[in-house]
Amino acid sequence: MEEMNTIKLVDADSNEVIELEVVEDLTIDGNRYLILASLEEDDDAFIYKVVGEGEKATYEAVEDEAEFNKVVAEYDRIFEEEMGK
Repeated sequence: MEEMNTIKLVDADSNEVIELEVVEDLTIDGNRYLILASLEEDDDAFIYKVVGEGEKATYEAVEDEAEFNKVVAEYDRIFEEEMGK
């Protein structure tokens, strides 16, 4: 069984620590993005842009629709490639 890769983020509004599964780690146009999913039973997924590196890295929710759609399209392309093997 494959080990689940997770990340812990702090909710800026509630200061609650949230643990999320890293579904995919993508680099698009020189920017790094993480697709994260809730560990709960729901189907929620989130896209964060990674700014900086290592322990100084911060994670910004992708709110721009064009940027969001670009990341989703790349994930879909990779997923289809992997499923076609």
